[in-house]
Amino acid sequence: MKKIFFDILRSVVNDCSMEQERLCGLSPQDWEEVYRLAKRQGVTAVAFEKVKELPREVAPPKALVMKWMAHSLAIEKQTRSIYQRCADFAQLMHEHGLQALVLKGVAASLYYPNPWHREYGDLDCYLYSVADEKVTWNGCYEEGNCIAEQAGYAVKRGHYKHSHIEYMGLEVENHQFSLPIKDGKDTKALERHLRGLVEQQGGGTVIGDSELRTPSADFNALFLTSHAMSHFLYESIKVRHVMDWALFLKREQGNVDWDSFWQWCDRMHYTRFVQCMNYICVHQLGVQIHAFAVEESDTIKRLAVRVLQDILEGDSLYTKGYKGLRFRIALAASYFKSMWKFHRVYQQSALWLLTKRAAGMLVRDVKL
Repeated sequence: MKKIFFDILRSVVNDCSMEQERLCGLSPQDWEEVYRLAKRQGVTAVAFEKVKELPREVAPPKALVMKWMAHSLAIEKQTRSIYQRCADFAQLMHEHGLQALVLKGVAASLYYPNPWHREYGDLDCYLYSVADEKVTWNGCYEEGNCIAEQAGYAVKRGHYKHSHIEYMGLEVENHQFSLPIKDGKDTKALERHLRGLVEQQGGGTVIGDSELRTPSADFNALFLTSHAMSHFLYESIKVRHVMDWALFLKREQGNVDWDSFWQWCDRMHYTRFVQCMNYICVHQLGVQIHAFAVEESDTIKRLAVRVLQDILEGDSLYTKGYKGLRFRIALAASYFKSMWKFHRVYQQSALWLLTKRAAGMLVRDVKL
């Protein structure tokens, strides 16, 4: 059923009809498995965009279609509600002279045929101000925290990278840094580079009629990679992350400085991971990449198969509801299970990286 699942997503990515011959022999149980896979991988509503177009003779059973549709409508309703609260938060910041640059889910959703079908549950933003057409970061993080508190919203500052703001039922991650800069000088350098990209642009591009802003293609290419790589190493990613990258490539590959991108990938040890993602996008989702050559070596083929297997069989610790000591134990177990990712994909020692990250937590200085 994995083949059918990816056929559905391929038709979404390429905005085309599915090959119906492959669907003729599917049983109700087969369709139920496809539905569960879409649900598990965070693409329920995205997949339904094409499932609902199928003629009756090859479509899933009516009861499953109704369940799938109800779930998709609930996702769309929730996403619209979350987005409106995101826009309201950005408006609050704007009224006090700050701009909200969106990261992760909200930013990635803009690449989807229907943005309301890309699931996300919170707002990750990077606050800045503009004076005399120049972007300023200094003090904006804490200023945003204070604005929220003065408006009556709870703010938790427990983590150096970002605070958590409870805004009208929406969890806002107000980022002081977009990356975990305590990981070392290369991560700090990439953080400075990402800020520089925003400064070159004079700030983000306004989304619709909101005060939300989205970063440039160069920023998103590196940030989406860094974010997905981190989740892949330390727990797991979903097919949703692969779809983010596939649809980003389809929309933006002509707008990215790929020479700079690959230089940063080499420096940050992202290269093999990106090569695997590209391979999956091309061979599973039918993405046509013309901006650069896709690695087709036996090494990448084998790794891409294993990466995809991990995606389909893995699970996020954050979705299991673990807390406290139980979460820490599960996270430690996940590290040991993921050793191959560090050595074969990241091409760095897991023990060294974990030691360096632990040491970084002891450092108080979080300046760039």
